[in-house]
Amino acid sequence: DGIALRRDVPRILEKLASEGKLIKLPDGYSLQTRESSEWDREFRSRQARQLGDLSAAASKRSSLLAALVQDTVGSIKLPQGKCKEPRKLVLHIGTEKPTAEKRDIAVWVRDGWGDSESAVLNDARSAGPGSPTLHVYIPRASADDLRTAIADYEAANGTIAFKGPPATEEGRAARDAMLGRMREAEARRDEIARQIVDASKVFQGGGTELLQLRLADKLRNGAEASLDRLFPNFQQADSDRWDTVLTRAKNDEDALGVLGFHDKPQRHPVCAAVLAAVGSGKKGKEIRAIFEESPYGWPRDAVDACLILLHTAGHIRALYASNVLSPGQLDQAKIPSTDFRAETVTIDAGQKIKLRKLYQILNIVPKPGEEVAQAGAFLTQLSELAGRAGGDRPMPVRPSVPHLEHLRGLAGTEQLAEILKQHDVLEAQAKQWTAAADLAAKRQPAWDRLVQFLTFTASLPESAALQSQADAARAQRRLLDATDPVPAIQKAAASMLRAALNKAHGAHAAVFAHEKAALESGENWKKLAPKQQQQILHDQAIFDAPALDVADDAALLRSLQDCSLPSWQTRTHAAPQQFACAALAAARLLEPKTQRVHLTSATLKSPDDVTAWLNKTRQELLEKLSDGPVVIG
Repeated sequence: DGIALRRDVPRILEKLASEGKLIKLPDGYSLQTRESSEWDREFRSRQARQLGDLSAAASKRSSLLAALVQDTVGSIKLPQGKCKEPRKLVLHIGTEKPTAEKRDIAVWVRDGWGDSESAVLNDARSAGPGSPTLHVYIPRASADDLRTAIADYEAANGTIAFKGPPATEEGRAARDAMLGRMREAEARRDEIARQIVDASKVFQGGGTELLQLRLADKLRNGAEASLDRLFPNFQQADSDRWDTVLTRAKNDEDALGVLGFHDKPQRHPVCAAVLAAVGSGKKGKEIRAIFEESPYGWPRDAVDACLILLHTAGHIRALYASNVLSPGQLDQAKIPSTDFRAETVTIDAGQKIKLRKLYQILNIVPKPGEEVAQAGAFLTQLSELAGRAGGDRPMPVRPSVPHLEHLRGLAGTEQLAEILKQHDVLEAQAKQWTAAADLAAKRQPAWDRLVQFLTFTASLPESAALQSQADAARAQRRLLDATDPVPAIQKAAASMLRAALNKAHGAHAAVFAHEKAALESGENWKKLAPKQQQQILHDQAIFDAPALDVADDAALLRSLQDCSLPSWQTRTHAAPQQFACAALAAARLLEPKTQRVHLTSATLKSPDDVTAWLNKTRQELLEKLSDGPVVIG
């Protein structure tokens, strides 16, 4: 009976193999050998231990089911909306309730070995219809078959590891049979587990069961519904064009036009929410975290584009590395480390034009949108201008600028608003201080020259009146008066110095000419060669008096700096001595023993005094003659 044999023989062979009477090989069956019997005994021993260890069996079962669910969850991709924002399912296995997820959807997995289906369903209902968590229940099905398959696999695997590589042909056959038993048990185990997992029930928050055929389909459909629960505000920012808005936001306040929105930026729902979140101050990374989590889940590009656009439009202030960023300087890379603060005031287009005109008074010409960036430069330049509009005497007192310091302590549109409040005052001061600074720059050099002139007139008795007038101008800070006090005093001082310098130069020239004539008329001088004469004059620093240039005040000052009035007097007194030394040098050149004798000075009151002095001098000269020719000094 072939049909009966073909039906019964395989069944009987499997039974005999399971009883250990045969061994199953990859290509058939064989009688047990002594070595295969040892492998079989080791397997059965391990199998019995595996079946008796309920704790280990439960752990392996849980790990197996969890891995299959994890593979299913990992295969599900969740791009949300037009912008295809990626979302994740986060697996949570066990009886403990998962913590609320702010960015991801929790998948809470329990099985029939630890919980009942009713308990899982009750938890889903208790969570409410707004909960995004998915509740998965794995039924307790084919429990004994699964436990047996797990035990068979672990026993076969353990036996192979314990026995190691066999050395005999019978041993290799026994090992091949055990490998076949392990693979068969593994396939049976995985198939049973897969069927159990595929039979899992999935409940949405609120208790609604998802009825798709496969677990993956149930989770995908449930997750898509959970996204709306986790991110109810997502639709406000769902667009695939935020990258274009981000590119334009630095320079274009109408960047939202690419989304079809042409109102003011702060009125767009995403920008309005971002502006409200910034409030009195937050870091960029904090703002991102708020809107990337529930209930928003907005794309990062959307949040960053709104931050940059609100900064460009002047609604928020950005402080990066202790520096206030001007519109156009904020980019995505800086956002996490930037401190943002909502501006309490805003500046409209007309006010910005008014500010730019104010800046232009000081030759600052900002482009539209640079009002905040140039405010600091304007205030700094105005403060410097105040410093040049006054100063030390005889300049007027420098203008007080505490209001400028206050303005410089502000930032952003708050600073611009305060500048606009003081616009008229600042405009008047900018003009007044510019005029004063220009006048000071013009008059200060003349005052400095007058001070130098008065220094050179110190030796002239008639200079006291001029010094008194200059001291009065200094004390009364009159340098920038409508009538300049300097020219009249300077003119008188220059005239006085010019006359005194001409007189001193003339006196020196007369003495120089007289002494030179006396030297040149001497017998000794005439005997010298011109080259010898020039050498003596050079050695005694006797040079013709320089020409005097006093044509204008600048030339007069240079002449005084080259040689002051006291210096001319010194030169005049020194000239006779220089020429006397030259005469002595000429004499010594002709007669080396020539000596110079200085006549003693005395006060002569009577003819007898004169006679006595002459006799004494005559005696001294006669004594000197014995040593050589005498030159009277």
